[in-house]
Amino acid sequence: MSGENYLIAIEGAEAEIEVKGSRFIACLSPTKTSEEALDFKETIKKRYPKASHYCTASVFGHPEDSHGYAYSDDGEPSGTAGRPMLMALCDVGIGQVTAVVVRYFGGTKLGTGGLQRAYKDAVCEALPNIKAETLVYKQSFSIRFDYTDQGAVEQLFERYDAEVREAEYSDIIAQEVRLEPSKVNELQEKLQAATQGRVQLRPY
Repeated sequence: MSGENYLIAIEGAEAEIEVKGSRFIACLSPTKTSEEALDFKETIKKRYPKASHYCTASVFGHPEDSHGYAYSDDGEPSGTAGRPMLMALCDVGIGQVTAVVVRYFGGTKLGTGGLQRAYKDAVCEALPNIKAETLVYKQSFSIRFDYTDQGAVEQLFERYDAEVREAEYSDIIAQEVRLEPSKVNELQEKLQAATQGRVQLRPY
């Protein structure tokens, strides 16, 4: 799971549905942390004041990793709002996103099933409008090499889209690099061929 690519939100979206007089306004935004999710909820509360409920659902990481889930019913009956909203996010396989659904009560109670459908449907209405991109999973490696091999190493890094995260320059060069798993073996072979076996990637 942690080694898979997945969609992440990069731009939010909104949509509104009405069910038996109640307005359900779904607001989606990119979020990576619980702090960002809370800030987003506060922003929505200011944008839509005096609502009956502000229910939330967040997926902070991979959409199949339950450790990154968070949701709140915000006063609605337990299980009728946050979890159905979360399922809507997971069903489309999107991560790094928070949904806030604002409800203005219309005077008619919807019951457990009605609430679950309304909150999920509101999020589903907004999801097609969200802007997303694929987060490409990369593995981390350490690499050490002499300055005489720097040119060959940098050329290969550029060819295989290796991302240098950290670098330390002393008597030798030590780097942390990130690379798509499908490219590891070929880059490893090219590095050893270009440096007569002096340089190789070592996984963290």
